[in-house]
Amino acid sequence: MTIALRESRSIGEERILARTDDLTGLANRRRFISDLNVLSQGTQFDSALLLLDLDGFKPINDKYGHAIGDRLLKEVSLRFSRVLPDGSVLARLGGDEFAAIVSGERATTIDIARSLRAALSYPFSIGVEEITVGVSIGHVSNDGASDLMRRADLAMYQAKREGVGVWSEPVL
Repeated sequence: MTIALRESRSIGEERILARTDDLTGLANRRRFISDLNVLSQGTQFDSALLLLDLDGFKPINDKYGHAIGDRLLKEVSLRFSRVLPDGSVLARLGGDEFAAIVSGERATTIDIARSLRAALSYPFSIGVEEITVGVSIGHVSNDGASDLMRRADLAMYQAKREGVGVWSEPVL
């Protein structure tokens, strides 16, 4: 019985790890896409998808090294987590890209996007370094369409073109 219980626990842990980002402990891309598919098929439309891409992360990684870059990503994920309301889904999709599913009417979710941007407006103290990083955010209200991720991606790249620390909605 002990072996079966241990194996059962191990399988449960493997399932959790398969859906969790190793570095930050957030949901990973796989879990996020699964949650997003559930959202887009549901009838709860008072929500939004936010794609967040850090501005200036690569030069930081190049200058200070991957260990500092990894610590920065962990700190960014903590700041984002503190800003998001309960019930939100926050994921690290990979590299310096994050995503969130947030509930609320459009005005509320736009305020959340602004709060996420503001969370990075002051420097991070990592070791002896003071590091500043910004974020570009693509915001898409959930209208039940299956292409939420594509539209949020377009909005995020539009925000990047407009400048550092910008949020944008897709213009279609």
